[in-house]
Amino acid sequence: MAFGNFNQNDNEMADMNVTPLVDVMLVLLIVFMIAMPVFTSSIQIQLPQSTTVSENVKSPNIIRVIIDADGKYYIADQPYHLDELKQELQRLYQQQKESVIAIRADQKTNYQFVAGLLDLARQVGISKIGFVTEVTPTK
Repeated sequence: MAFGNFNQNDNEMADMNVTPLVDVMLVLLIVFMIAMPVFTSSIQIQLPQSTTVSENVKSPNIIRVIIDADGKYYIADQPYHLDELKQELQRLYQQQKESVIAIRADQKTNYQFVAGLLDLARQVGISKIGFVTEVTPTK
């Protein structure tokens, strides 16, 4: 009778191939890096609604300013008073001269607070300003 030798290939599968695992982890990392800016901030606001869709600005230097219903200003979930906001806008503008401000104001925000932000942006030298709205489907 001929029996095979069971001890011939014991060392061939000693190591686990981790290349597919690394590939999957890198894909997940890329997905989360792309999806992270899409996540909204922790500041709860209700955006004004519009029926038209404008083009999305694809600029790496977008300064997202949130104004809540009480007129409080936020950049990156950090609250700012009006005088502090001017200093922060100047600092960000000095880093990137082609900055764009995206204003996310609550629909109940008094226009005085929006006008104050527009005035600060003009004083700092930022002329590209956009308003973020929530698009409602047309009937």
